[in-house]
Amino acid sequence: MFQKEDVMQIKIAAFHAKIAKREMPAKLIEKELCAMQGAIVQLPEMWMVGASFTGPFQSLGVEMPKLWDVFSQRVNEIGNLKYPLCFYGVSDERKVGSYQLFTEYISVEVAKFDRVPEGMVGFTIPARSYALFTHQGPMDQVQSTYHRAFDWIKRQGLAVEEKALRLERYDERYLPPRHAAEREENAYDILIPLA
Repeated sequence: MFQKEDVMQIKIAAFHAKIAKREMPAKLIEKELCAMQGAIVQLPEMWMVGASFTGPFQSLGVEMPKLWDVFSQRVNEIGNLKYPLCFYGVSDERKVGSYQLFTEYISVEVAKFDRVPEGMVGFTIPARSYALFTHQGPMDQVQSTYHRAFDWIKRQGLAVEEKALRLERYDERYLPPRHAAEREENAYDILIPLA
């Protein structure tokens, strides 16, 4: 017999298969994802290729748009893309003494690492459980979505795995730099790793 979490994982896997095959219109995708906010999902191991930036949190607002511009111009150089219209922002936050350092990747999932362009990196994200949330609205409101997400995780009696990578999944609902950051209809997924 399936547990409630198993059923949710099956539904989400089927849902993402429909996105990848482009079987769902954008408005239906948005509606379905809204209903899944606060879900716990299990993602399989993923092989990623992307470009990165490392620096303090304060510099992300300036540097990330530049990274998106460069990556979007070069994404066609990457071989074996699994989902051409699905991009991942991958965040690795580390403390060095009292200094917080962020390495941010803009990446795509690949089937294998046989074509990693110069200046990009290939890396693996291990299979794990995540809390899934969907940010909707302008990008200047994303911090409030993160605060609500972390509050939800705490209320569920769960813990964040601080050493694991945090993911943001972008698709046709919102793709920087194609869409303006201030658009009300922007939507993308936030995946916070669970301990």
